[in-house]
Amino acid sequence: MGKNFKLEIIMKNLNKEDKLGKILFIISIITLLYVSYIGFTKLGMWYDEIYSLGMVKSPFNDFINFAFLDVHPPLYYLIFKVFYKIGVFLGINPIIVGKFTSLLPFYLILVLAATKVRKNWGYLTAGLFAFCIVSMPQLMNFAVELRMYSWGLFFVTASFIYAYDILNKNSTWKSWGILTLLTIASAYTHYFSAVASFVIYLFLLADLIRNNKNELKKYFTSAIIAILSFTPWLIILKQQAASVSSSYWIAPITLNKILGYFWFVLSPDNQVINANQIAAFSVLGLLLLIGVIVLLIKSDKKDTYGILIAVCVPIIGIILSLIIKPVFHPRYLIPVLGCLWLGVSILLGKNFSNKKIFIPIFVIILLVASVGCVNFTQTQINDQINDSNKIQSLEETFGSGNLIIYDAFVPYFEMNSYYLTDDHNFMLTVTEDKDFNTTANQISDVLADPGIQNEISHGSKVFFINYKHYDNEITLNHDTYNLKKLPIDLDKYTAYEVEIK
Repeated sequence: MGKNFKLEIIMKNLNKEDKLGKILFIISIITLLYVSYIGFTKLGMWYDEIYSLGMVKSPFNDFINFAFLDVHPPLYYLIFKVFYKIGVFLGINPIIVGKFTSLLPFYLILVLAATKVRKNWGYLTAGLFAFCIVSMPQLMNFAVELRMYSWGLFFVTASFIYAYDILNKNSTWKSWGILTLLTIASAYTHYFSAVASFVIYLFLLADLIRNNKNELKKYFTSAIIAILSFTPWLIILKQQAASVSSSYWIAPITLNKILGYFWFVLSPDNQVINANQIAAFSVLGLLLLIGVIVLLIKSDKKDTYGILIAVCVPIIGIILSLIIKPVFHPRYLIPVLGCLWLGVSILLGKNFSNKKIFIPIFVIILLVASVGCVNFTQTQINDQINDSNKIQSLEETFGSGNLIIYDAFVPYFEMNSYYLTDDHNFMLTVTEDKDFNTTANQISDVLADPGIQNEISHGSKVFFINYKHYDNEITLNHDTYNLKKLPIDLDKYTAYEVEIK
């Protein structure tokens, strides 16, 4: 009688787990569809996204050159390029194509949740993970951003899931082959998704040494293939590192920066209530952090791998930044967040019967997700409004069919690729010289060009957009032209009308 009663309780508990997991999975699908709708209808852009779009729109030779000059590996750009070409053939807005390209990995992760995660950990963990991956802080925004982070997230998350398979006696050559391919793809997507894959291999090695040394042959075969596959790109990586050695934009690591990593991952922004942003939503982030710590304390060692892998990545980033130079930004955490939230979901799912732990943490996750959804929507609306205002302001200031001269690649690429595509955009020869007189002479040479003079004679105006910092003052009066500063606010750029004498 007693045994039957206990069995009945266990079965009821399992049924409740499965039901909750299925409900969460359905909510996750609806949430991702909503995120997709917002992404496809709110098309605001910022510079990095414009850079991605400009790259894939470039002729293939220029595309390859840009890929080599960029500070990231090329796989995402190649994926986007393929979808862009398909979109051109079908007549689809390239921005929407870019949004689709970034959203696709999230749908693939939901497929993994419904299959591999469900099979390994059950419906509840699969539902929790699916819900977290589409609703936790930052993930909605990066799901629709025209950058490589969502693909890094997919490759690292899938690698972790297949590594878990291998550790749980499913160490077939097929599993190792898939893990190897995912690792190579991860390394060619983002350098810190490569770091995450490296950490996964370290955890895998440590576990195999302790528990299953017979599989080390497969491990080293996989690791060597992955390393050899990435080796050719190391030459390009060295060139990329040299190109930014003295001017990389990431700020030095400080204690506030490190605390900001926790805020970035766990705390939603404030678009819900009028309150102090840090105080109001760091409370939610702090509660979520406490919940994760409680789960870690109550867990078995192997169940913590996902969270520990996620912790190792920023530690490596911080160490590299302190030893070499600042190379780690909070958004470089995105690729490893699948490991984090799968780890949290595994631990939370295993504590389902302990309501004192499960219910408070689950409620906090729901609150964070709700706030995050509102924040995501408002952020995308604001981005579109700001982008539309900028486009209108630029069109009113510069018009179309005019000549615009730039002294740096950054504004040239942004305007030529997205904002001022109907103008003749011309970039001066960029040098290390910080004397404005050199630039002034280059402008004179451009104005003396017969083709440019023909454009001017047919009514084209001439403008100059300055981005470069000079040691001396930008002089307005020159032998053949004057520079008239324009009142338009272009953030880091300064605009002038070139008045020819």
